[in-house]
Amino acid sequence: MIKSYALAAAIAAVLMPASAALAQAGAPKSVSRADYVKGIDTRFGNIDANHDGFLTTPELTAAEAKASQQLTAARNQAARTQFNQADTNKDGKLSIDEFLAAQPPIKARETPAQLISMLDGNKDGKISAEEFRNSQMAPFNKLDANHDGVVTTEEYRKGSGK
Repeated sequence: MIKSYALAAAIAAVLMPASAALAQAGAPKSVSRADYVKGIDTRFGNIDANHDGFLTTPELTAAEAKASQQLTAARNQAARTQFNQADTNKDGKLSIDEFLAAQPPIKARETPAQLISMLDGNKDGKISAEEFRNSQMAPFNKLDANHDGVVTTEEYRKGSGK
């Protein structure tokens, strides 16, 4: 996984749009085709170590290694920053309380208003037991292929791919 990510980063270094690089530098948002191509060619040249106009396996391997080192350094710096923020008493260790306090909050996928909007069939601003039940029956109805009100083991296997 990391190797694939590093290779993708190396390839992205070759193909990253010049406009993205310029936008990060605070340059104007418009980029001419010539400048865009120039940026691509510059990145190609940075990887083409022997300047023969071709990217070889050793050159791509070196670019991958460099990108991997840069990504690792950036990841490690971000991890150090997060650790230091979580280490509230600055003892260089995270207690379980510090660790738990640093965890992101758990949030519902939908707000109560969104749930009511989705499930309130008659639009009265409330969800009745029938409306709630109907919303929960869709998976059962989908598995009940012959619509006899019973999901057999065979229907379950076919319907769930198991």
